[in-house]
Amino acid sequence: MSDDRFLLLFPGDAGAPLGGWLRVANGAIVSRGHDVPTIEGGGDEQVVAVAPGADVAVHWVELPGLSQAQAAAAARLLAVDATAEPIDHLHVAVGDADDDGHRAVAIVSSVRMTEWITGLQSFALDPDHVVPETLLIPAGSDGLRRWAHGDMHLVRGNRVAFAAEPDIAEAVLDEGAVDIDDAAVEAGLPAALASIPVDLRQGAFRKRRPWTIDWKLFRRLAWMAAALLVLTMLIQTVLILRYTVAADDLERDVTIIARKALPRAERIANAPAQLAERLADLRGGGRGFSATAAGLFAAVRDTANVEVSALRYDRDGSLRATVGAGAQSDIAALQQRIEAQGFTASATAARSGGGRQIAELTVRGR
Repeated sequence: MSDDRFLLLFPGDAGAPLGGWLRVANGAIVSRGHDVPTIEGGGDEQVVAVAPGADVAVHWVELPGLSQAQAAAAARLLAVDATAEPIDHLHVAVGDADDDGHRAVAIVSSVRMTEWITGLQSFALDPDHVVPETLLIPAGSDGLRRWAHGDMHLVRGNRVAFAAEPDIAEAVLDEGAVDIDDAAVEAGLPAALASIPVDLRQGAFRKRRPWTIDWKLFRRLAWMAAALLVLTMLIQTVLILRYTVAADDLERDVTIIARKALPRAERIANAPAQLAERLADLRGGGRGFSATAAGLFAAVRDTANVEVSALRYDRDGSLRATVGAGAQSDIAALQQRIEAQGFTASATAARSGGGRQIAELTVRGR
């Protein structure tokens, strides 16, 4: 807490959640009161709730080389041995490590923390920090300092901070502390607030910022989304234009080829259909003479005792062949091999001639 403007709130009991307040500015107390204060300084004033010293136990433990999360977990394990209350009912806060690796660990009841924060929030005062009262006494170089505050004695020294009843404090200190009054504590408040070793407002009690809409960021994202949409539409438009131009070029190329392949007297209306018709005229129907004849001759080659004696190709794609075989079964085998190549093969009834079986075979593409 490096700002030099602080509003200190002292929580009261359940019936009076606000026990009083002090305002510190420019290194001095500038105002105080018991009514509900207003936050000043244009938002740069730090609101600090002061937890009663008797409700918070502060210890210093050596936790070097650990991150804040690791130190918090280790402190909770150490707190089990430092208090008789169940750890689930406690709030454990950990400060930053000093030069020797020691951290201040504050232990307080979770119920009390809830009462303090909700009580102050009922006055529209949400504290930025919650600090133990014992840490408001600046740690001096002259040993321990004792402040008689109400019914308790608050003691602060180097890595020492506790609150105790007067008799217990006398027994523990054995006259080894320097007594200071209220004026000395208030005079040292600016220095103490600038170097508080641990803040209770962390973990489950961390202050949460209210959710607000960042309209500047929202407008920026909206412009980015609009730009992305326009860019996507432009890309699609360019692709459509490219495909259209490519299709026009392809159609023009087909027309040029059609002019070369079709008779000159023929008018070109549908180049692909006219080229297909011209190709059928040239090669015949079906799968064409070459493919059909190749299928027939391959089947004849693979079938024993079969030969072709006559061949005729019709424009409808039918290949008619006169075949001779040693037996009717050889003709049936020839038909099977032709059909295995994707053709249909039908044969007339076989007749005898020259000691062989002769049949008319018609082969068509499927």
